[in-house]
Amino acid sequence: MTLTNGHIQEIRQLVQGHVLTRVPLSRFTSFKIGGPADLVAEPQNVEQLAVLVNYLKAAQIPRVFLGAGTNVLFHDAGFRGVVVRMNALRDFDMQTNGSGHGRVTVAAGVALPSVIGKVCKLGWTGMEPLWGIPGSFGGAVVTNAGAGGVCIGEVLVGIALLMETGEQTSLEKDRILYAYRAIELPQGAVVLGGTLKLNRDDPASIKLKLEKARSFRRKTQPGKVPSAGCVFKNPSPDNPAGAIIDRLGFRGAMVGDAQVSERHANFIINRGNAKSADVMGLVEKIRERVRQEEQVELELEICVIGETADV
Repeated sequence: MTLTNGHIQEIRQLVQGHVLTRVPLSRFTSFKIGGPADLVAEPQNVEQLAVLVNYLKAAQIPRVFLGAGTNVLFHDAGFRGVVVRMNALRDFDMQTNGSGHGRVTVAAGVALPSVIGKVCKLGWTGMEPLWGIPGSFGGAVVTNAGAGGVCIGEVLVGIALLMETGEQTSLEKDRILYAYRAIELPQGAVVLGGTLKLNRDDPASIKLKLEKARSFRRKTQPGKVPSAGCVFKNPSPDNPAGAIIDRLGFRGAMVGDAQVSERHANFIINRGNAKSADVMGLVEKIRERVRQEEQVELELEICVIGETADV
């Protein structure tokens, strides 16, 4: 259903946070790419989010949920519907019982680097290899974010969810179905947050592991240039996508202002004025060549969101 002025006014009554119309989605993504959304809404708490989700479902208005936007590519024409930003959900709770492990409950909108920084400072280990992965905690949960042989699913023991009806529920560890860079969720469910189980460790050991992760990421990945992280999933641990792309000579290749990074061939960077069409043109060139010469079908790791979506 098309979003009307009536819908917009009703949404403004439901959401006390920002409700913005025709705002460029390039403002909300690390790629700095994307045309205007019909509406961007930022609920200030779970209660507002639940009411909004229920309203959008009942009105059959297309919607997409956005964390920090660090692995997202929006269409150049934007999004015809409502983009719901989760950034206001910021609760963080550390629970210990005097034993060698503790539990951390984190809301979806908390930045993942902030989570890692806090738990490491408090003496808890298990997340150090994830240092430097940008984005929100909710996004990291949904994508099973990983680095250095560790993924967030390994330390996650529970997920809080919001269903399309506005009802809240949860999944415990034995019901969480994780795969490589993915999680299986109930139809229409939105991640509100999750609980991590971490072990106590020596501060010097934690510092050493953090420094190792920092050094590796700084040496191997692009600096502060707009990108969305790794573009493709690795076909296998011993045949990573970046190595394949590099082997076929794509390092530095460009379409428009989109360029395969000179430092890490599985990154596409925005040199300043790249369009979504430029990025996807480069993606398809790489995929086709890899398909022909390596007999490998590269699967996207970034989330590509079109101008329209099913309700």
